Amino acid sequence: MQKTTADLFKGLLTVSLLICMLLPMADHVLAADEAAGEDPVETAFFSGGAVNGYFENQTAYRANSPNRFSQVRNRLQVELRSNVREWGRLFLQLRGDYDPVYDLYTDDFPKTVRDEYRSSLSAENPLKETVREIYLDIPLDTMDIRLGRQQVVWGEAIGLRITDVVNPQDYRNFILDDFVDSRIPMWMARLNYYVDDWTLELLWIPQFEPDREALAGSTWEWTFNRIEPPAGMTVRIFDPEKPDANLENSETGMRLSGLLAGWNLSLSYLNVWDDMPARHVTFNPRTFSLDVSQKYHRLPLWGFTFANAFGSFVPRGEFSYARGKYYSTADPSAVEGLVRKDYLHTMVGTDYSLADFLFTFQVVQKIILDPDEAIYEESVQTSYSVWIQANLLHETLKPELLAIFSPSDEGWMVRPRVAYAATDTITLSAGADLFSGPPRSFFGQFDTNDQVYVKFKTSF
Repeated sequence: MQKTTADLFKGLLTVSLLICMLLPMADHVLAADEAAGEDPVETAFFSGGAVNGYFENQTAYRANSPNRFSQVRNRLQVELRSNVREWGRLFLQLRGDYDPVYDLYTDDFPKTVRDEYRSSLSAENPLKETVREIYLDIPLDTMDIRLGRQQVVWGEAIGLRITDVVNPQDYRNFILDDFVDSRIPMWMARLNYYVDDWTLELLWIPQFEPDREALAGSTWEWTFNRIEPPAGMTVRIFDPEKPDANLENSETGMRLSGLLAGWNLSLSYLNVWDDMPARHVTFNPRTFSLDVSQKYHRLPLWGFTFANAFGSFVPRGEFSYARGKYYSTADPSAVEGLVRKDYLHTMVGTDYSLADFLFTFQVVQKIILDPDEAIYEESVQTSYSVWIQANLLHETLKPELLAIFSPSDEGWMVRPRVAYAATDTITLSAGADLFSGPPRSFFGQFDTNDQVYVKFKTSF
């Protein structure tokens, strides 16, 4: 069944690509039909084709030893859109990356990292890296249907994922990329049904896709949750296996959103797999090692969001409840070093606008319900964030500052940035990514990864 489903996806993708290769011909077909006096709608399958995109270079330099370039990423993204007869719209997004850092500093990275991070074409799955999104929109009277590889954006939190967890996330560049770039598009069927001021959204995701963790030996490899074995013992970590691609293992979701007495409200439910695998630990007497088998488990999620505007203030909130997440524990009686606990993830915050400035404040908490002291993760994790943005010089100069502090583990991240729109199509940016905290904290694990960067982006 897994092979059949995978072959079906590949076949659909191949056909879609062949169709999209014909998009540049659409205008020529229409022009020929019009010149011949024929109705183009009746003779052309595609119409109104459009192409746009951007080229971007982001160059970052390490502020700590080793002092060298940490990124010289060149990215080309092309988007194609076309109407399909009078009943649909086709969208294709292609992306290509190349970062010469992995050719310049070959001794600093293992081969697996160099191949995966150097370019889209040298990665393990170049087709998946290159064809980022491809979907067909079918608008109807009271509903819209979207079929294909796509992103779904839920939630109100800025820079954090609470209910915005439909798509897995790419952590190869930690959490520094915008969500539109770090979300991993997925194959799914999506239906929006409209009734007055309310929208019912239904999702069906036929195949599970996990988060993409930074590879071992890469710049942003996570080390804060590394397993420390007893003296004289080794740790063997096995790669996780994704659930089989079949109907039983597919994911579903629904979201009801709308306007009530001036409040933007939403209720959501996801029957999905946890994007991060649980680490099942057993002692192997033959090798005198701790063997870690990584397995994915179901994680049902309920969500609620709210937002409203009161003059310059926009209060916002976001809440999610997860049932039965697996947590690593030091309890010797726990089977394979794991216990199941429910957790609550919350955000309350507000936006405040003043002249050309926008201030965003957020308080985020992740609370393990019915906790015990043996769980390695803190039972209550709190973080505070402030994001200050400005639009100056007729909205051509945009300085901003994002700061996040977590008193739970004493880690913090500060990201100042300024962007200047030199023309309608060219933007120049400069900024820094600064981290601090204990080595076993989320931000402190990258205490020596401070960097400054410049970015050039031209759109077409």
